[in-house]
Amino acid sequence: MKKVTFCILAYFGVLSCNIIAQDSTLAHQIIKQLSSPEMFGRGCSYGGDKIAAEFISDKCKEFNLKSFGNNYFQPLSYPAFKMEGECHIKIGKKELAPGKDYYIEVFSYPIKEKKISVLYTTSSAMSHPDSLQLFVNKHKRNINNSIVYIKNSESGSNEEKTFLNSIRNRNPFGSKGIIVGQKQLPMAVTSHYPEEWNYALIYVKDSLFDKYPKHISITFNNEPLIHNSQNVCAYIEGSKVADSFIVFSAHYDHLGSIGNKAYYPGAHDNASGVAAVLDLAKYFSQNKPKYSVAFLFFCGEETGLIGSHYFTQNPLIPLNKIKMFVNIDMFCGGDEGIMIVNSKTEQTSPFFETITKINSTNNYLPQIKGRPNAANSDHYFFSQHCPAIFIYTMGGKYGGYHDIYDTCDTCGLENYEKMINLIIKSIETYFDL
Repeated sequence: MKKVTFCILAYFGVLSCNIIAQDSTLAHQIIKQLSSPEMFGRGCSYGGDKIAAEFISDKCKEFNLKSFGNNYFQPLSYPAFKMEGECHIKIGKKELAPGKDYYIEVFSYPIKEKKISVLYTTSSAMSHPDSLQLFVNKHKRNINNSIVYIKNSESGSNEEKTFLNSIRNRNPFGSKGIIVGQKQLPMAVTSHYPEEWNYALIYVKDSLFDKYPKHISITFNNEPLIHNSQNVCAYIEGSKVADSFIVFSAHYDHLGSIGNKAYYPGAHDNASGVAAVLDLAKYFSQNKPKYSVAFLFFCGEETGLIGSHYFTQNPLIPLNKIKMFVNIDMFCGGDEGIMIVNSKTEQTSPFFETITKINSTNNYLPQIKGRPNAANSDHYFFSQHCPAIFIYTMGGKYGGYHDIYDTCDTCGLENYEKMINLIIKSIETYFDL
């Protein structure tokens, strides 16, 4: 919220007296499954998010949760790109590793060229007045059928940053694509759409192009589509006040795959949050609360909070009946405590004070920090209608962020029991459950 490769061979008790309520066993099993190759990165490629939604739905059924309709799904659709099939970038006989050596922007127009010319320039050169037109004029005979390689000098000048940002919206060269060479790959995103869809934008580690090859081989497919997806929604009916809700949420989608070569596991972001919410669902199914408790698993978060926004526009429960909305995103680690976003409003500060006091009394975590509201996860649109917070961890063991290294084996769950018990005890205390 924001080292794995694969081949697709087929081409497809409560907390009173400090009793530990939950352990990390279930969470680990869920994180491992959701971040496995079988989920294809939980994006739209190969139906990965649908497979993940079915898995979550099965867990809801296992925990005897109620559905708001005939099943646990709330269908919705949104624009997306689907990158499936063969994916190769070769320099001579050396094939580069997707996610490790290169990153293809989600919107990139497909290329299938066994031998494509490479034209070289630098970001500093392109930042000078008239340099772009001079470069285009120099290569006008073959630029339309070439790849332009830009070595990012990373000097940090405003002119260079402006130019490099501009090529994410349009191709000023008229080439088949643009490759940006830099020391580290940028984090992958799925929410950007260019003004023009007629070129590929690829980032590579610049050391791979230190010999300035005249030709390279590029093959990948990419398809724009209206993607049919779904939120997964379930609840437990309250024993006394059934029409008021406490809501826990997590987004289950991630960045999908890079053709049939690699995928983004998304263990920390956000299989861990899904695991925590499912763990809470299991707990409250066994310890029936006074208020109803809903468990919402959103799609399309990585594409721009699409699933959660859709729910607020098409609510399955009255938004003014939500007493507290707790969103969990990135829940591994926690050696340094947790951060609570939107913690200091008139609606949320009393709960923030409660969870801080309980943490201090029980010595669960080193610290709890608060910060102002931001549109950085699925709590945001709910915060306009009800008390809504977003919890994520600070410090500790977890993998990369929006890259192929966010795997299950890099997820630290040493603090998981303390964090999940802190949330349960705080909710039960605050709402006198």
